[in-house]
Amino acid sequence: MSRSRVLIFSLSVCSVALLLLAVTSASSPKDDFEITSTYIEACSCDMFCPCYFNDHSTAHGEHKHFCRANLVFKVDKGRYKDVKLDGAKVWLSSDLGSDWKTGADSWVVVTYDPSVSPAQKAALDDVVSQLYPFKWQSLKTDTAAFSWNIDTNSGVATARRDDGKGEVILERVKGDHPNEEVVVKNLKYWNAQSNDGFRMWKSKHESYEGQGQKFDYSSTNGFITTIHFTGAAK
Repeated sequence: MSRSRVLIFSLSVCSVALLLLAVTSASSPKDDFEITSTYIEACSCDMFCPCYFNDHSTAHGEHKHFCRANLVFKVDKGRYKDVKLDGAKVWLSSDLGSDWKTGADSWVVVTYDPSVSPAQKAALDDVVSQLYPFKWQSLKTDTAAFSWNIDTNSGVATARRDDGKGEVILERVKGDHPNEEVVVKNLKYWNAQSNDGFRMWKSKHESYEGQGQKFDYSSTNGFITTIHFTGAAK
């Protein structure tokens, strides 16, 4: 065989090998799960969320440290292995407590909308635990129907439990340019690899009651954000 034919044959083999590698990579996802989720979120602190810039909760009168919040998200697009997560709604009510290192006084209740299937719930249990790697002193789950809506035209975002035991109402903050939202960029959201920025939508009202916990706040911190999170199943 001539050198030219050997060279052509070698290049052909290499091309086929690279093509097979590309096909194999494309058909074998790197991660067990991947989600893109949008949040309607509010907490007991003044705007904007000081917890993102400190290692402890804010003091609220008489030096009591806490951060009581509602984190309500809808999965825009997602999967966990072969379980499709699109449209799944999750409501987290929580208090980060007084000591983040130990999780002292902290608690969280993860509420799933009834539309979330058992397979989706099992998948999201893992995803949520990895997204929020906090040492919760108390962690409970619940099921309750709730609405979730962001109206960019009116500048109002709402999440409401049908049983009346939880509500978040956000109003868009006005900046120098009325047609542009105030957005905080380059700020990490928990363990999510990336987000589209923290859109400043101040809380008009947020409340929660259930599982032995109760809080109610008005005119406090709030925002909307869309996160992107991937990882391996545990």
